[in-house]
Amino acid sequence: MPSIFVTGLIIGFALSAPVGPIAAICVQRTMNEGRLAGFLSGFGSAAADAVYGTAAAFGASFIASFLVEHGSLLQKIGGAILMVLGIRLFLT
Repeated sequence: MPSIFVTGLIIGFALSAPVGPIAAICVQRTMNEGRLAGFLSGFGSAAADAVYGTAAAFGASFIASFLVEHGSLLQKIGGAILMVLGIRLFLT
């Protein structure tokens, strides 16, 4: 029989799991495609969070000037990526 401390740890970890769209994608991919796909989805989410954190650490002014200079190109690339993802999702 586990101690009350271990039981509390288990319940705490279970309740602190983030529930949101990214977590749902990770769970869905794990269930449908296996552990590796779920792990890679989670790793990709963590990498994106790391990029956002790094961008915040280096200052918004540098990022803002970069986005102003390359905004049109980034919009085109982002739109193309969204179209490809949408078509892939529609075809599955």
